[in-house]
Amino acid sequence: VLQKSPDRNPSPELLNSLSSLSNSTLSLKGRGRVKNSLFTPHTSRFTFRKAAFTLAEVLITLGIIGVVAAMTLPSISAHYRKKEISVRLQKFSSTMLNALNRATVDYGPVQNWKYPSKQNDPDQINEFVSTYLFPYLQGVKICEAGDTRCQNILKNTFDYNAGDNASPVYIFEDGSCFKLLTGGASEAFANIHYLYDYNCIAKPNLHNKDIFDFLTKFIGTRVKIFAAGNWQTYDISDRNTLLEYCKASGTDGVSSIYSGACTRLLEYDGWEIKDDYPWW
Repeated sequence: VLQKSPDRNPSPELLNSLSSLSNSTLSLKGRGRVKNSLFTPHTSRFTFRKAAFTLAEVLITLGIIGVVAAMTLPSISAHYRKKEISVRLQKFSSTMLNALNRATVDYGPVQNWKYPSKQNDPDQINEFVSTYLFPYLQGVKICEAGDTRCQNILKNTFDYNAGDNASPVYIFEDGSCFKLLTGGASEAFANIHYLYDYNCIAKPNLHNKDIFDFLTKFIGTRVKIFAAGNWQTYDISDRNTLLEYCKASGTDGVSSIYSGACTRLLEYDGWEIKDDYPWW
């Protein structure tokens, strides 16, 4: 007996729902940059609208970046320069001390060395440097006193006294340089002063800012083969005293007998330029 199959035609309610869906616009609201996605029965592609900054917004943002950069770059530059000075001072101190210590192996105690007997005589200075320093240093060039380029370096870097301009300058490969000032010598004492400029001819060329004092000294059996400071400050061990002398010494190199106090202060602080250092 054949039975009639059940009616599988869609119900009227379903047909009405499908018709309504196919004729409507589906609006898809996404997140992020997609604002609206439109799909209709008459098209097979999605349409995206992307958000963008206006010109005014871009200019305001760039202005804010510029202001922040202008506020922060000077402090960053100052911090870098302080760090560079600290590193070079420490390097110069250790390099010179090592060279002079090695010279004592070949030439005996510093009391027995031949020191310049004339004050700031270029020939005697060169003889001292060639004997006790050059053999133990690397990458150092001499700028002779008679060389025009050397005279320009002296004029722009170490021009404290007119008589100093006859002295030679010794230049390291890293661009720093130093010169010697001799304070006379005898069998009982000797003073050799070193002026070290960490960036040589580059500015500011001011004492206690980029030019610093060191010395070799002996009086009888008291010997300081190489130390920061000058003859008045090299053995001061109180930080407050050093700081006060440093403040009073100025930047011209001749305003005070304590002109080496700032270098000695930096040595005392482990070659760190601290916040209370008066000239940075």
